Amino acid sequence: MQKQKGNLAIASVPIQEWGELYSADEAIKTGTIFRDLDLPFFAADSIPDREPGGRSTDLLGSPEEQKCQADLLEIQKVSFVLDDLRLYLDTHPEDADGLALLKDLLQKRRMLTEDFAQACYPLTPDCMGTVYLQNPDSSCFCWQEGPAPWEGDCCCMAGQDNDRRQTDPALRKGGCA
Repeated sequence: MQKQKGNLAIASVPIQEWGELYSADEAIKTGTIFRDLDLPFFAADSIPDREPGGRSTDLLGSPEEQKCQADLLEIQKVSFVLDDLRLYLDTHPEDADGLALLKDLLQKRRMLTEDFAQACYPLTPDCMGTVYLQNPDSSCFCWQEGPAPWEGDCCCMAGQDNDRRQTDPALRKGGCA
């Protein structure tokens, strides 16, 4: 086979401009925070709205589990917006609006994950360390206190450990026995 010489194609990609943003609720459903990037895809026009990840809008379980599920969804929304914003800032590193939003969202996500770790179970190594440091008498490092991230659902205060959680303050606050 003979090698071709020259260029096959030259791509022209317009530079994205900062524009109107979706709310976190809308962004996680549409797949972008930028309204200008939410272009019609005709093959998907008939797909009905659904919750992120195909989850039911009904929260199951005890009030504590429902609170954990709602808080986890809020963390997922903020994290999604942060991911999309990081992609934008890769090509616009000096955009003042983007940097201001990034700063606010990083702080919000940090606070949400720390609060979640205290109320439910740690999601990140940083949160796990924080929970462990706040409960130095703990006999474990706390990963077993919640589902693995790929398990998807909040199962805090579930199952046979429920009675122990009600009587042991360390377990109620995301600590370990």
